[in-house]
Amino acid sequence: MEKLKFYLSNRFILFIFLSCLLVIVNYLFTGFFLPNTETKDIWFYSGLFMVLFSILFIEPFYSSPKNVITNAIPLILVFISIKTSFKNLTLWWCFLCSLVLLIILSIGAMALSQEDESQESTRNKIAHKLKAIAVIAGQGKVIYSAVFLAILFSYKSELIETVSDTYFFTLIILWGLILLINTKKIHNNFIFQETATSTTSIGEIFSVQSNKMFLIKLFENKKNLENFDLVKFRYQMDKGINTVNEGFIFDTYNLNRTKWAKVYTLNQKTEEKSKLKLNTVYHITEQNEIDQLNEQLKIEGFIGVIIEGSKIGNIKFEYSKKRNDLQEGDLLELYVGETKVYYQVIGGYTNSEKLEFKDESGFIEGEAMQLGVWNNETISFEKFGWVPAMNTSIFIADTEDIEIKDFELPEYKLGVIPKTNLPSVINLDDAVSHHIALLGVTGAGKSFLAMEIIKELLNNTKVICIDFTGEWKKMLADLNPVSIIDAEGLPVVETQIAKKENLASTKNPDKTELIKLRDSIQKKLEDYVSKYIDSQDNLALFEIPELSNTTFILEFTQYFIEAIFKYAKSHPGQKICLVLEEAHTIVPETNFLGDLGDYGSSKALVSKMSQIALQGRKYGVGLMVIAQRTANVSKTVLTQCNTIICFQAFDETSFTFLGNYIGKDLVQTLPNLKKYHAVVTGKAVKTNIPMIVNLKREIPEPPEE
Repeated sequence: MEKLKFYLSNRFILFIFLSCLLVIVNYLFTGFFLPNTETKDIWFYSGLFMVLFSILFIEPFYSSPKNVITNAIPLILVFISIKTSFKNLTLWWCFLCSLVLLIILSIGAMALSQEDESQESTRNKIAHKLKAIAVIAGQGKVIYSAVFLAILFSYKSELIETVSDTYFFTLIILWGLILLINTKKIHNNFIFQETATSTTSIGEIFSVQSNKMFLIKLFENKKNLENFDLVKFRYQMDKGINTVNEGFIFDTYNLNRTKWAKVYTLNQKTEEKSKLKLNTVYHITEQNEIDQLNEQLKIEGFIGVIIEGSKIGNIKFEYSKKRNDLQEGDLLELYVGETKVYYQVIGGYTNSEKLEFKDESGFIEGEAMQLGVWNNETISFEKFGWVPAMNTSIFIADTEDIEIKDFELPEYKLGVIPKTNLPSVINLDDAVSHHIALLGVTGAGKSFLAMEIIKELLNNTKVICIDFTGEWKKMLADLNPVSIIDAEGLPVVETQIAKKENLASTKNPDKTELIKLRDSIQKKLEDYVSKYIDSQDNLALFEIPELSNTTFILEFTQYFIEAIFKYAKSHPGQKICLVLEEAHTIVPETNFLGDLGDYGSSKALVSKMSQIALQGRKYGVGLMVIAQRTANVSKTVLTQCNTIICFQAFDETSFTFLGNYIGKDLVQTLPNLKKYHAVVTGKAVKTNIPMIVNLKREIPEPPEE
């Protein structure tokens, strides 16, 4: 039964069958296989034949004012030639005028239509109405039916008299049967195969953009599809005829007043005796199949596909996500061959694609930086040396099945890649010995992270915080820091420094006295430093009473740092970390020294302090530099910080400086970083690749900086 329906819906077989039926009917009633040469016989049979031919071969493919003119002009010429055969000239004039009117309407519709104007314009509205009237009235089955019926009824009495009324009504029935043909269900195939129901077919493959991306032209009644609706189809160029592609609607757009869709395939399977018609795309509507495929194809995690302009280190992708929740810093995954490679989102841009005529398709273009392949043994990413192919599928990274192995000091979990469990691990020994810088605006989380690191360092390192504001004394209160210089000793040191400054400012200072004062100050500070480092305490504060770039502050700090280095030189193996909060005050860039009176002397002091800081790692003394703007801090010191943690920043000077460390692309992410998110890179980081890390801990937030 199915095969019979299949063959009877073939347009060629149907045409042959009905044509033969007409011949048989004529023979049964007249004794002749073909009509005689009388005008009436030729025309009502020709009319019936043209109705059949038009329904099967013309109207399924064409329907426009041009086709109406093509149908009408030959009929006008014929009607003129057979005018004398009509007994009723009124009927003849009615037909002739109707055909002329159809031609006028069709020409008017084409003349008024303007592609460069809106469809809502008056001209296009009129053109659309004229076209609708002309196309409906000018269809082959309408005007040829009119010819058939006009001739048939004109000779009704003669037909009934010479043949029989049965013959007359048989012709009417044949005409009705031809009109009942459903053009949407007829096809051109001669090989029988069971096909899926036409109700789920949504369009036909028009072109192939890659082995995974197909462009389909949607059927007129299937324009309500949405992105991520699941589909399946068989494609004639696949290796096996039983190969079924499963995927989803990637995007839809209008082109030349027609609805189109991009279909992206994520899976292929073999399905014996598939009911899917070749090159026809079918909408998956059964809920069980939808749920199963959504899980199997990971639709919820799909992000987009690789597009032109991708490189080994950075990829570009056309963004398409079921839920629009992708953010900067999110981790992505894709496969290059059999290798899973991770990328981190660093940017997103709106873009448009030019189609034909004036049509455009808008989309979001994302950018991600390669982190590499995850190595669970080394707890780090390793760079991968190739670029993914065009249209490679990208997913939000799923890291739940990765079990992170345990590690201990000096390895320290700085944070995690946003929305994953993959840690960013640094070696605290390397971080301190080769200096670490925490940069970013106030309130971004610098002091919070500094305190977390200090807590870990206290296990094996002497930490000294140089505190200008008194804030560190409050923040570190729970850790019970000690003051290197006690309340009674600080005024004595300050007095001696002030005395030395006054003596140095005189016209002819006594150099011997100056040396004595300097040595005395140095000796007192060395005693304080030795007392602290030799004690059981691991956290101390070096408090300075003022916050300004004066020679007094700089010299006081210089003596103190010199005392630390002198101790370190004589006690090899002792690890000391100096925390320089508000670093621009301690090691300022020379352009920001301010009005210090003797500018040359102040500059020399800063240079000397920078030189001392640079030599510190030889003796186990490291720096933790905390600053808001790189422009204000000595570049000599900053360039020696081999580990950089950069929080949110806005100033161009910071962008220029940090671009050498983290790259120009990643610098653009700094203004958009969330609180406690930072770009991390450097020698101490296990993955020596710049990346965005979430540094937040699940503890109450500390006071604002």
